[in-house]
Amino acid sequence: MTQSPTALDPAARRTAVVEALGVLGSGPEERFDRITRMTQEAFGVPLTFLNLVHHDVVTTQSTFGWQQGTSVPASEQFCATTVLTPEPMVIPDTALDARFAATPAVAEHGIRFYAGAPLSMLDGTRVGTLCIMDAQPRTFGAEDVALLRDLARWAERELGHAIDQRRVRRVLEGLAPEPVEVPGHTVTTAVAQPDGGGGDVVDQRVAADGTLHLTVGTVVAGRASALLASAIRGAVAARTDVPVERAVAGLEAQLIPDLSLAGAVATLVHARLDPGTGHLELVDLGHGLAAVVRADGTVEELRSTSLPVGLRPQDSVRTSVPVDLGPGDVLVLASDGALRLPGVDGLTDLARTAAAGSGVVRSLVDSAAPTLAAAIITVRRD
Repeated sequence: MTQSPTALDPAARRTAVVEALGVLGSGPEERFDRITRMTQEAFGVPLTFLNLVHHDVVTTQSTFGWQQGTSVPASEQFCATTVLTPEPMVIPDTALDARFAATPAVAEHGIRFYAGAPLSMLDGTRVGTLCIMDAQPRTFGAEDVALLRDLARWAERELGHAIDQRRVRRVLEGLAPEPVEVPGHTVTTAVAQPDGGGGDVVDQRVAADGTLHLTVGTVVAGRASALLASAIRGAVAARTDVPVERAVAGLEAQLIPDLSLAGAVATLVHARLDPGTGHLELVDLGHGLAAVVRADGTVEELRSTSLPVGLRPQDSVRTSVPVDLGPGDVLVLASDGALRLPGVDGLTDLARTAAAGSGVVRSLVDSAAPTLAAAIITVRRD
């Protein structure tokens, strides 16, 4: 007689849900790597992990500072204990904790601090952890725990979306916007749509004052994806003539209630360029996929430590990053899917490839698999 899923013991159920995610062994993914990278930057620790617990082993799905894809016995890992409780686990000094003082992580690798938050799916199954470690004991206050919880919520939604993709095809509005002409600049936009709808939010327009406005983003949601993506594009368009930081603040205030209601996360990068001077103001809302390729071939990644829309206090301030484009410089904005295009090895590689010209950009995006949504916008100052 086949045992029903509801009769599975917690460990077997956890393993079944982890396998249903379909991410084990999939290799590095920017959507997870961005979370561990930003977690590392938020806490200033040398090691961050997004781990999955299954079959009595702990597999590192994403990490900053360690080897990706490794699996170790659960009995040797802090995370195997963290996943058993709904609350974060904090160990200020692991050498003083009898449960872990003799484990290889402490005795051999010198880990003296650990904090981890469990990752739960919609059915309540805890499948893994988002955790940080240090070689020195640390204090970890209530605000730190709250921030780790928020980052874990982001990881949960990314993992949960993997299951949701199997049930519902994403139908986000992500069609390439109308071409724009900007004096002294060449703007190229290429968007790949999977059958039945894309997964990206892409917008470009010239404001009344002549500035070029560019937006690229991704909505992580389920059945409400199309409505949310449409709302984002509409909100962006409505704020074309509003100063950039006020526009972003208003955008968040408008979107957060709908995102919260749908259990969704949106990441965006919004840039405004003055064609006369080449001066650019860029605000990143957890997206982190922007770069400038200088005329001499060097690449400046415009990484962000800012959380996505819906994972931060509404009264905190977003700040713009000033960037100046010189003759021959190229701004590159991309969606998550662009990093999964054939032959692309990270943001720097993508930026250099895209900077080669409009034909290369379109050929690159045209190579996308039928199920992949990908978008790239480049702006070259002539």
